[in-house]
Amino acid sequence: MIITSQGFGHFTEGLNNQDFGMESKRCILILDGCSGAKYSEVGTRLFAQLLSRKEDWDNAEKFEDNVKHVFEDIIEMMQKYYPIREDLEQQFIMENLLFTIVACFQTEESFIVKLFGDGYIITKNKRGLTSYMRFSYGKCPPYFAYKYCNSVETQLKDFQFRTFTFSKEVFPKVAIATDGIMPIAKGEVKGLDHFVTGENDIQMAMAIRSHRQSFFDDVTVGTLGGNE
Repeated sequence: MIITSQGFGHFTEGLNNQDFGMESKRCILILDGCSGAKYSEVGTRLFAQLLSRKEDWDNAEKFEDNVKHVFEDIIEMMQKYYPIREDLEQQFIMENLLFTIVACFQTEESFIVKLFGDGYIITKNKRGLTSYMRFSYGKCPPYFAYKYCNSVETQLKDFQFRTFTFSKEVFPKVAIATDGIMPIAKGEVKGLDHFVTGENDIQMAMAIRSHRQSFFDDVTVGTLGGNE
């Protein structure tokens, strides 16, 4: 299940929810658009639509190649509108395609998380203990789109997906989230851990939105796994 809520800071600034997510029976994908990019909410939705058209898009082994092919397809499609490479990079790629990517896949024995950029992995073990793993790169997180920009530093262009595997015997439930969930992870908003790793998406959405003013950034959470 996936829930998403517009950050209160984005609401007051007149910004759309720049997060986006989609799911299948074996995968949850969430995308976090860059706040400084003018149309990042457009890019997240365009990318998700095209990725969903790829065969086995929710297969962990094929995921990284599928992501690469979708970016290449989008850029090739837009080249006729931006024939000058610098314009393509600055006016389209940098304005639309800057978003972090977090995906969680479910197999018979494990959960596999692939992450590119900022985000959270949230685990719940058999004893009911919830833990938060934070991945943060400060004001300059890596974006997959940087691989297609000549003006970006090589260090950012060379960044790769990070992959984590969690055994279902130890962790019957795993969630992924955009960095907007930080107020819960840091304990600034109390009592929401149960909802983040709960079974009821409506309750989780209501719990987060009832504390909306505590979340400056958009928050999106996706959960895989059943009852312990």
